[in-house]
Amino acid sequence: MRTIRTACIAAALACLAAAHAAPVMSKDDVKAHKVRIEEQYDQAQTRCRRVQGYSRELCNEQARGERDIQAAELQLQADPTPEHDHKLRLAKAEAAYSMALVRCKPLDGSARDVCRKDAKDSYNLAKAEAKLQGDVAAIALRSENTVRQRTAEQDRQLEIQYAAARERCELLPGEGRANCLADIRQRFNK
Repeated sequence: MRTIRTACIAAALACLAAAHAAPVMSKDDVKAHKVRIEEQYDQAQTRCRRVQGYSRELCNEQARGERDIQAAELQLQADPTPEHDHKLRLAKAEAAYSMALVRCKPLDGSARDVCRKDAKDSYNLAKAEAKLQGDVAAIALRSENTVRQRTAEQDRQLEIQYAAARERCELLPGEGRANCLADIRQRFNK
């Protein structure tokens, strides 16, 4: 059990890092991705109409789950917060749970009950893991935001120092000014 938790925490950090590596999306990008997700869902629904019975239910449930997961991923990319990370994990757990319930439908009697119980247990385990990983994600996000804020502050300080050095150079006469400006450009990588 400890190994599974460790693996889940490592996976959570990897997913979180991947989600945060991408820049925050603009509103137009989010809208475009939402339209694309709905188009993919409509195409999947169209494919599902070709099959009948149990296969159709399974196909529809898979399409619904994929749409919900993609929407949660988009929400996380657009606004990376621990809450959205948790929603993504829950969407994945709910999609797996609903698929498992559909797979249990053709079974009879006690086999169906056992199948549903297993599905419910897996779902509850996935929810518990999502909560645990949500806590890890919150810590990682706080750390990342702190680094981002410190970097921005350092950049502002460098700009202030550059501006002050440039003003000092402007006070010098002729060739001294040119040498001074060249020196500060090199020092501040400008």
